[in-house]
Amino acid sequence: MSNVFAINFRREAYRREQAKTRRRAARLGLWVLYFGALGVVLGLYGLNLVSLSARLRLVERQIALLEQRPAGGQWRPGTAVTGQLDRYVRDPRQWRDRLARLPQVLPDNAQLKALEFNPDNVSGATDVKLVITGEMHGGTGGTRVDEVIAFVTRLARDSVFTAGYRNVRSLGTRAASDGGTEFTVECR
Repeated sequence: MSNVFAINFRREAYRREQAKTRRRAARLGLWVLYFGALGVVLGLYGLNLVSLSARLRLVERQIALLEQRPAGGQWRPGTAVTGQLDRYVRDPRQWRDRLARLPQVLPDNAQLKALEFNPDNVSGATDVKLVITGEMHGGTGGTRVDEVIAFVTRLARDSVFTAGYRNVRSLGTRAASDGGTEFTVECR
């Protein structure tokens, strides 16, 4: 007898066993995925708990230190702190005065494009700058750059505008597409 005519009577049983193995592997994969995701979520909750408890201990220590101070003891700020506080308290009034004064100092042939306070986004700095961007059209004589320089000079000499700023200078000029002159002034 030759092997050509050999019939495998166990093929159906083999296929059933393979399907059963695949189903078992898929179920196992789903359980591993479920418990893995659950483990990640619980792990994140655990990390949050550790972080929160560390922060709570820090706040409790601060409260304990504050409670240990004598009842009549008060915090006395130094001169540097009071100088900064005074500057911040006066600042809104200065801004109102500055913004009211700016149209009076600005030439008739000029228009503002932008006012940027603290464009570098520096926090806690004592030297915060103001950047004024605008454009001048036409002129009353002289070159356009001379008009920008005259405007910067008027700003630098204006007592309302220079309150709180030591330096007022031009950062540059350039020709605009519509024939005007764009300017940038920095108050620091």
